[in-house]
Amino acid sequence: MTSPDGLPRWEPPVFPNVEEALAADCIVVEEHGRWIVYLDAVLASGAVRRKVGEHHDERRALHAARIFERNVRRCITVPQGPSLLPEPEPLSFTTDRPSKGPA
Repeated sequence: MTSPDGLPRWEPPVFPNVEEALAADCIVVEEHGRWIVYLDAVLASGAVRRKVGEHHDERRALHAARIFERNVRRCITVPQGPSLLPEPEPLSFTTDRPSKGPA
């Protein structure tokens, strides 16, 4: 089909051009006082980096990166190596409760 000015009219492709990722990693970088989460994906046609989050402290950024990377890797059919993100520190719970008054 052609448009009124004689040029071929743009039509969306029949099938979207979607490539399966071969590998994916998340990295956390400090930029201008903010912590940015980037997703690095390796495709058959090359590698891409996308900004997927921005946080005001490193702990939140690392937590978001772990969740995002885990979910992205779940969709990849190629075996993946271990994550490059640092392991979180274990939570510590205390059972000591301060007294609420005289006994």
